[in-house]
Amino acid sequence: MGALILSGGGSAEQNMKAHASFAEKSEQGKAVLYIPVAGDPERRPHEESFHYIKKCLKPHGISQLEMWTDFDGKSFVDLQMFAGVYISGGCSLKLRRLMYESGFDRVLLDFYKRGGVVFGQSAGAVVFGKALSGGKEALNLVENYRIVCHYKSEDESETTLITKNESFQILAMEDGGSVLVSDGGIKKISGGIYTFEKGKKIE
Repeated sequence: MGALILSGGGSAEQNMKAHASFAEKSEQGKAVLYIPVAGDPERRPHEESFHYIKKCLKPHGISQLEMWTDFDGKSFVDLQMFAGVYISGGCSLKLRRLMYESGFDRVLLDFYKRGGVVFGQSAGAVVFGKALSGGKEALNLVENYRIVCHYKSEDESETTLITKNESFQILAMEDGGSVLVSDGGIKKISGGIYTFEKGKKIE
């Protein structure tokens, strides 16, 4: 297995440790693939997002990046050219649908299982958790957890209630909260990270 770094969202400054971890684990000498398709290009053009992520990753030694704005015809052969994959935020349902319909979800899983490094931010993190109600909007790579991003303390009661009569757990990340998921389990990188199970919050 590879390494999966998940961020709850937030600013470049809040995600410095997560970005440093991504750079550390990514293979040197190759470009990083950036995927912004969860975002709304009408509200924020993909090129603008691309410019922003370049600025975020450059201080950590990542200067070569390539952007994909669709998944059509993409295969593992295409993906293995990259040091790592960075998936940014937006709408997780849109992202999951695009991945599923194109078959890119299977390509990405293959990349990860063969040792690839993947960074998921906000919606890009949510798709790696457990799916809602048996749906296809998540990949379930995080030990049966549903992923909640942009978590705030005022969300505690509702988040606790969701797990009261359910078998799944919730991994909730504040802005700036991030974790590393690997064969060794889930390890906190930075910020506020909380888990919820059977109606209880576990910090």
